[in-house]
Amino acid sequence: MKLVVKDLAFSYDGENALWSNVNFEVKPGDIFSIMGANGCGKSTLIRCLIGFLKPFKGMVCLQEEDGSSYDPWLQPQEFTKRIGYVPQIQNTAYAFSVRDYVVMGRAPHMGLFQKPSRHDFELTDSILQEMHIYDIKDRSFNTLSGGQQRQAVIARAIVQEPELVIMDEPVNHLDYGNQYRVVEMIQKLAERGIAVILTTHAPDHVLHFNRTVGVMMNKGFTVGPAAQIVDEALLMQLYNMHVRIIELPELNRKICVAEHSRRKGCCL
Repeated sequence: MKLVVKDLAFSYDGENALWSNVNFEVKPGDIFSIMGANGCGKSTLIRCLIGFLKPFKGMVCLQEEDGSSYDPWLQPQEFTKRIGYVPQIQNTAYAFSVRDYVVMGRAPHMGLFQKPSRHDFELTDSILQEMHIYDIKDRSFNTLSGGQQRQAVIARAIVQEPELVIMDEPVNHLDYGNQYRVVEMIQKLAERGIAVILTTHAPDHVLHFNRTVGVMMNKGFTVGPAAQIVDEALLMQLYNMHVRIIELPELNRKICVAEHSRRKGCCL
């Protein structure tokens, strides 16, 4: 299965495009990062990919190896059962325990009145342990911190066993340690053959994945290998600040370091 996005454009008023000419493919095991400044339309693109918003023009579809394809607006049930979605904010009015909240991610695999099976709960417990939140499995979701809720939302998407997981700023609200654990989980998903699309404001994570990146800027969308696209000049344009990219040979990776402004009276 692969996700195909072709000539996608979106407009709120039907005339002025928020962005256009978005083209990319995501195959099993891929990690596709989407970067861009606040307000450029990253979350809007995510909502178009999952069928929540209808694009002004273009195509989004899942294509199977046998040639069959699923459109999020023409075959919404078949499309959505194959993807897991992690939104920026998750609110629930019900006091589900963390374990019950996460196991509901198994809903696409169950009948209308079917209850979760022993296997469903065993899989849920395994994912909770991987996400390091098994010890709070009996707590009410509504009593968790923002970071803990974020981890539970990600666990719920993973327990669905989707072919593609789409995450809108998955490390938002997480402390440094839990950010790293989510990055590790994304890599594990890719190793299992699950495709991942994520939006992020963390260039370090994009460089750490060292996969494909899509950069949204000036209403356009540039796609390519992170090692070639993410450089100091690009980050200066995106975030309007000086950034150094430093090679760490001992870790075999690159990191981003913000430079302090040299202008009098200014600081970061």
